[in-house]
Parts: sequence; C-alpha cells; structure tokens
Amino acid sequence: MVGQLEIARARDMFLQDGTESPLVRPATLRAWKRSRAAGAAHLGAPSLASFEEVERDSAVLRAAEPVVSAIMRRLGTADYAVMVTDRDARILGRWMSGPTMEALMDEMCVVPGALFGESDIGSTGLGTVLEDRSTTVVDGTEHYNTRFDRVVAVGTPIVHPGTGCIEGALDLVCPTGASPEIMVALIERAAQDAGEHLLTGYAAHDRALLDAFLRSERRGPRRPVAAVNARMIMANHLAEPLLGSDPAWVLWERVQTALSSPRSSLRLTDAHGEVLDVDVRPVDPSDRTAGALLQLSAAPPTAPSARAKARDRDAAVALAAIVAGDLPGRSESWRTTLVLASRALLARGHLLLHGPVGTGKSALAEALRSAASPADTDGRSRAADSPVIDDLHTWSPARLADLRRELNADGAPRVVATATSHHAQGLSDELLAMFDHVIELPDLSRRPEDIADIAAAVTAKVAPQTVLAPDAVSDLVRRSWPGNVAQLTRTLRAAVERAPGNRLRATDLPPATEVPRSRRRLTYLESAEREAIAAVLVAVHGNRSKAAEVLGVSRATLYRKLEALSLD
Repeated sequence: MVGQLEIARARDMFLQDGTESPLVRPATLRAWKRSRAAGAAHLGAPSLASFEEVERDSAVLRAAEPVVSAIMRRLGTADYAVMVTDRDARILGRWMSGPTMEALMDEMCVVPGALFGESDIGSTGLGTVLEDRSTTVVDGTEHYNTRFDRVVAVGTPIVHPGTGCIEGALDLVCPTGASPEIMVALIERAAQDAGEHLLTGYAAHDRALLDAFLRSERRGPRRPVAAVNARMIMANHLAEPLLGSDPAWVLWERVQTALSSPRSSLRLTDAHGEVLDVDVRPVDPSDRTAGALLQLSAAPPTAPSARAKARDRDAAVALAAIVAGDLPGRSESWRTTLVLASRALLARGHLLLHGPVGTGKSALAEALRSAASPADTDGRSRAADSPVIDDLHTWSPARLADLRRELNADGAPRVVATATSHHAQGLSDELLAMFDHVIELPDLSRRPEDIADIAAAVTAKVAPQTVLAPDAVSDLVRRSWPGNVAQLTRTLRAAVERAPGNRLRATDLPPATEVPRSRRRLTYLESAEREAIAAVLVAVHGNRSKAAEVLGVSRATLYRKLEALSLD
C-alpha cells in the first residue's frame, strides 16, 4: 500500500514541473491536473474574498439537515464532520462531533459560506465530487492543497430524483487513518435520502413549477410550453425540440433577465438556428425564484413559406458558423448575436450594430461582409459590397440627415453601421429608425465564458509564439472588463511585452486598475444591477443617501448591495 509520505513526494514533484507518478491514483491525478490548470492555491486556506453569506432557506440544506443529524447520532463521539454544499461547491452547512473537529474545521476555514471549488482551493471531497459527478475519496496528501493533509474526505453528489440534476454534495471528513470504505457506504446512503427529501417535500418551488406546467398543458389546443427554475426544466413534446442544447442554467439566467424587464419576453435560437420569440410568465409573481412558464412561438411546418424560411435559416446558420471562426466565443448570448446578425445581413435592408465600447462592433461588421461574399448571390445587393460606417454616435445631426437621405434613395446599397451605446441608451429614435435591423452586441459581463477563448485568440494574433499559462487564464477570467474586448486586448499586449519568455503567466499581467476585481463572478442580473446603481451614484455625485432615495431602497440595503457588487 502506498503511504501518505510517498503521495506527498509525488505531489511535490507534480507541483514543481508536472511530473506524474504511477503511485498516484488516476482519479487523484486528474483532479490535480484540473486544479493546476485552473490556478488553484496549493498552500493556505480559502481566500476571504471567496466567502459569501449562505441562504439558510436553501432547499438542499433543508433536505440534508435531518439526514446529517441521523448520521451524527450514529457516529457518536468519534471525530467526524459532515458538510453540505450547493452545486457551486459553496458550503451551506456543517456538523461536528465535538470541539476537536470543530477546531480543525475552523483552522482549515471549512465554514458556511466558503467556496471549495477545485478552481479555488484544489481537489477536495467538496469540489472534486462535483467535477467527477460521483463519489470521491481524497485521503490525506491526495489533497492538492497541503492545508488539508490531516484529513480524509469522502464526498458524494446529492441528485434530484425527479430531474437527475446534481443539486449539491455531502462530504464526510475525519482525521487521516480511518477506513474510507465505511465512510463511502454511509455518505452515499445519506445523499440518497437527501435527494428523496428534495423530491417529497423539501423543494416547494419544484412542486409549484410542476403544478403550473400541468395547468398550462391542460388549457386549450396543444402549443409549445416549457417550465424552468434554478434546478429543473420540463417541456412538452412540441417545445422540447425548440429549446436547443444549452444547459438549463443558461436558459434560467436568461429567463431571470426577461422577468426583470417590462416586456417579459426573450429570444431563443433552437438547434437549427431558428430564432424563436418566447413569452415568459412567473409561476409566482411574488417570488420570481420559483420559476417561470415559457410559451414558444414557432412557424407551423405546413406554412407556405416554411421551405423558404428553412433555406434562409440554414444560410444564416452557415454564415454565423463562418463568422464564429474569426470571432471567438461559445456563449449562448454570442451565438445568438451572430445568428441574428447573419440573418439581418442576408435579408434586405440596412443593419446597425450597437453596444458598449470595445465589444467588437467593427470587427463583426467586417467579418460578416467577408464571410457573406460567396453566399449572397440571389440577385440582391452583395453583402460584400455593403459599406461599413463606424461611430454613428459621434455624427452631427446634419451629417445624419444626409445619411438618412442616402439610405432612403432608390438603389442605395445596403449599409452596415456601428454605434457605441449601452442598451440603446444615448442613441436617438431618429437614428434607430434609419435602419431595418438593429442588433446589440453583448459586453463581456454577459459572456464571461468567452473570455478564455478570446484571450487565446488575441494572444495568438499579437504574439504567435506565446502561450497563455493556466494561471494567467484564470486571472483574466476573474477580472472585470468594462472596456470589453478592446481592454482585454490592451492588457494582453502589455503582458506580452512584460513576459520574459514565450509563456505568459499571471505575474506578467498588468494590475487591474480600472475596476476592482469582483469577489466572485457576477451573474447577468447582478451585472445589470451593478451598472444601474453605478449610474445613479454618478448622477447624484456619489451621495449615497440620495442614491438610496432614487433607487427606492433603504440606505442599509444600498450599503449591502454596494459591498456585494464590489462598488464599495
């Protein structure tokens, strides 16, 4: 049997130069590789910046509490601790058998609110189980972070029986030397019981969602209907093929955005690239976290124009795929933007691309023109011949009036124009009315999953022989980018000049001076809220009392939001 000392030596070699030892279990080695690629810490406890107040009414926590209480009674006075996490590896609750384990957990910062994902703290029985999606044993020096060498941890996922989705994890911990086999059997049964509790009464939101979905299904003629919340998604057979292949959490984030807007609607792109209009209705108007019903609008397959629409749709998807090769990004918001822009370019009329500074409006316009040149041959004006006009937001009224007359003239070529804006703010109605198609480009706060791909593409263009180290990628992903792709490009150019060799590391990146680094990655809704609060603060010249009055919240609430959204 391989001892803890041998594993510790193998870990030291791996941390130094990536040397892989045959003494290390394959599952442990995979976890180490993921941790190293993410730039996880291998020394010390979790950073205080990763702490966040936990939701005490969490369905996972409520489902786990009676199960864990039963475990602790069975364990008696032995030195054990049990933790429950959410799906993001944030600790929701912990239970200790006595003061010895409590002191040990405190010393290792294993406390409610701490984030224990592999990218934050390395391989543990808390984060690795969510990466492997199965029961995981991490014994002593198998931990990537030396802080946890004194314990053996056995974690297993909590799965919702109704959806098959992982809702969190249970982790049983004791000092090294204990037999993990008994721990595995105990914690797996506990996780199964917790999952059953989620199904049978510990997730009122799920029951409300199901009831609302069934009521909607019973009304009138059959139509595409779906229901979604933070944990599950259900759809009838008409809606299922229209929802595409994106994860449920991506759809839920977009639904939350729609619920916060006056129109309560959104657009989706199905697996074939067809853009669908979706009406969104909350299951419970007083609690938008309970979920929402989605009614999808799709053209009937027997419509006379179905064949023409399918042909246009396929052409737009093909064009978007070509453009995506030049402009990296895999997020749903970016893919939808490319499809919408491609369909607009292949249709008749003029196109305006607008969005925040640095989002790549001009680059997208040129990429669309270049990619469309061989495909736009149906007798209309060729897309490649469509002029690109940049920075319309800087034009004078007289100059815009001249452009309007040119666009309305008979035989005028199609125009692709760009303007800097944010949610069309600052663009006049007259300017927007000049164009047949107006498309907003999302900023990086709405597509953080694209940052790594964009950074790799920019580095390859700026310095073809230079590669990005994993810690540099992790640092870039965690930063805020108010200047979007343009700011990211400037940062990488500066880093290439600073780097001593052909491997760009986190230490080569210039400091993030423009905006304080967020304690955690903000959701789209949180980013929108952050921007709104910041705009109000600017308007009232930093007077927080006045800002609270304008926002309609108490000063205490405003102060909490300022801290949570890194505006303090």
